[in-house]
Amino acid sequence: MSVGQQKKSLMMDAPRIVLLVVVSALVVYVYGISKACALGVVPTSVMGWLFAYWGRGGEYAHGYVVPIIAAGLFVWLWRRQLVNQEFQPTNWGLAAIFVAATIYWIGVRGANPRLAALSLVVLVFGLILYVGGWRWAVVLWFPCVFLVFMIPLNFLEPYISFPLRMFVANISTGLLRLLGLDVYQNGTGILSQSRRFAALDVADPCSGIRSLVALMALTSLYGYVTMDRAWKKWILFISSIPLAVLGNVARITTVALVAQGFGSDWAMKIYHDYSGYIVFSLAIVSMVILGVVLSLRYNEIVHRWMHEEVSRSLPKSRKQQHKSVKV
Repeated sequence: MSVGQQKKSLMMDAPRIVLLVVVSALVVYVYGISKACALGVVPTSVMGWLFAYWGRGGEYAHGYVVPIIAAGLFVWLWRRQLVNQEFQPTNWGLAAIFVAATIYWIGVRGANPRLAALSLVVLVFGLILYVGGWRWAVVLWFPCVFLVFMIPLNFLEPYISFPLRMFVANISTGLLRLLGLDVYQNGTGILSQSRRFAALDVADPCSGIRSLVALMALTSLYGYVTMDRAWKKWILFISSIPLAVLGNVARITTVALVAQGFGSDWAMKIYHDYSGYIVFSLAIVSMVILGVVLSLRYNEIVHRWMHEEVSRSLPKSRKQQHKSVKV
């Protein structure tokens, strides 16, 4: 497209650009300034509510980096696939924007800040579709969906947390018995029959659901960037569930081992606070190893193994031997 055609195309899209500027200003006001949500009894904006949850510690701290990663993905995908792609606006984007406005209204009227935050994700996708068209939306759908991980999902804890706590306590107790410790399980607690350490309770923070959300975000990002097939990406994403659960089992088991060997104070006041970082790091290493295994081209490996030609060293004739001796 020539410079004149680009200018002409820009002039034709001028009303759409003006609308985009107006909508952007409304987005800043609606999500960043308007106190349409509540944090307890304190009115706040949608972004204020999100920042309040992110600031509560390591449980939701990954929410800070999710928008940054999504923005980086936008730039990366634009430079790789869209830098020379012209805008092909479609009014289907207006339908997505209308859906986002409806979700926001339901969230505000129903005092559900998560729905209001979810509407922002739908709105971003709708704006991309409206301005850039289907080509832009198809390329940039993942950064939009990735923004969902910035929304705290702690409302799932009453439904998932207790079964996870029971499962972790059961598996950890079985592992400790295999290692020779005289322990037994009482609900979500792990107790020592010889009273070598105080009762260890697998509480809500130890259920693993919070590390599960962070690991799901990480595996989805790693799979999207590194894997070339959709099924490989899904395997990596689904693997976050057993990785998070097994990592939490390892954490509870090692806490009990430290308590058995060095006492409850060492286990709960020192090791417990840092074991989460250690276990999460091991989960990341396991994720990378799984990615490497999925990336191997097994058909080529088998083909080379089955058809590899081994050069045979034939005995030299006497004439060749004499020639090789001469300098």
